[in-house]
Amino acid sequence: MHKKWMWIFAVWLIGFSALVQAQPEPALLTKKLPGKTMEQVVQALKGAIANHNYTFVREQSIDSRLVPADWEAKSVYIVYFCNFAKMHQALAIDVRAAQFLPCRVTLIESKDGIDMTVVNPAWVSESLGNPLLHIDCLQLKADYLSIMDEVAL
Repeated sequence: MHKKWMWIFAVWLIGFSALVQAQPEPALLTKKLPGKTMEQVVQALKGAIANHNYTFVREQSIDSRLVPADWEAKSVYIVYFCNFAKMHQALAIDVRAAQFLPCRVTLIESKDGIDMTVVNPAWVSESLGNPLLHIDCLQLKADYLSIMDEVAL
């Protein structure tokens, strides 16, 4: 009788896994921050990055070094950060992880506030077909969402 229940559980688990995997990952993760300025969001983002065991790498306008500095767009900004141990682990599993590492958040300023946008690493890893990398990408997605939630406080 015990074997029968193990088989039932195994079949249920496989079916549940297929159902969960049937939900495609969104390409982008976004968070709207009404009433916030670019400076406020960049500072809050740097703090959230540190609080989640990541290292701030750099910040730049979207067209940095493509145009003279005084012509740079001030309304679209990119913040780069990394957890070097996690990056090393992901690259050891699959070098194609370099497509979305180091981590970066794009900030877009509008009259209503700031929109934070990141490329969802779990969406990228779905197309790579490496289940080991996908596990790391799901964790990175969770980290992104936690960081974005903290910035939104």
